[in-house]
Amino acid sequence: MKKFILLLAVMILTHTAYAEEPKIIMMGEYVYTTDVIDITEAPPINRMSEVLDEVDANERKLEYLGEFVCTTYCPCRKCNGKWGAIDGYGNPLVLGTVAVDPSVVKLQTHLVIDGYDIEFVARDTGSGVNGKHVDIFMPVSHSEALKMDQGNKRKVWRVVQ
Repeated sequence: MKKFILLLAVMILTHTAYAEEPKIIMMGEYVYTTDVIDITEAPPINRMSEVLDEVDANERKLEYLGEFVCTTYCPCRKCNGKWGAIDGYGNPLVLGTVAVDPSVVKLQTHLVIDGYDIEFVARDTGSGVNGKHVDIFMPVSHSEALKMDQGNKRKVWRVVQ
């Protein structure tokens, strides 16, 4: 239920618009939509102007990992190939999923990425994700994903539990 509320809040905050009525599906703790979401604006900016190894505004303890190249991917076949819209664990892709190089960021690590107001979880890998590179899943069309982060460098922090 928490994930469903988070997804709805993110949709409202990002001014999400639907061409049709969305079909939200809950599978265990995961929530995903069967429709492609058209985001008319980029996610809200949460700029962290300084490198912090302490506590953020949400009282999360953070460890600075450095600047990473950020790209975005969507649920389409071009982005996911023969595997389809599932993460590295076989679960449907959800907003908040990122693909990482597991030799740099361990899978299941919670991340904060400068410029985004959500906490991400490293649940996926990709053949094009190497080194300090984070590929951010967005439940949007392929053309919308290409308008988002495509090689921008952003500061990344690990959430220390």
